Amino acid sequence: MINEITKDWQWLSFLAQYCAGRNIGKDFCQDVMWWALGIAALLVALVAWWIWGKIARAYESWSHRRLSAKVADSETLKKHVWSDHDAHHRK
Repeated sequence: MINEITKDWQWLSFLAQYCAGRNIGKDFCQDVMWWALGIAALLVALVAWWIWGKIARAYESWSHRRLSAKVADSETLKKHVWSDHDAHHRK
């Protein structure tokens, strides 16, 4: 497996050296450039999706904690519990 990775790395190194010089305008190098840009855009999209998921999960957790704190607030509890209780006695 390491041998295959080494061969792939050598091939990518050759492409970079070949296309970095006077050959940058050749069709082959243009194709390689567009493939590289496409792969980079895909990686950026995946990382952005992962980050968005983390932010959404953190917001959901924060929202749940906020709601729990609001429900557990003694003043809010008093207001809701005793208002219902008083309504039953007024009948």
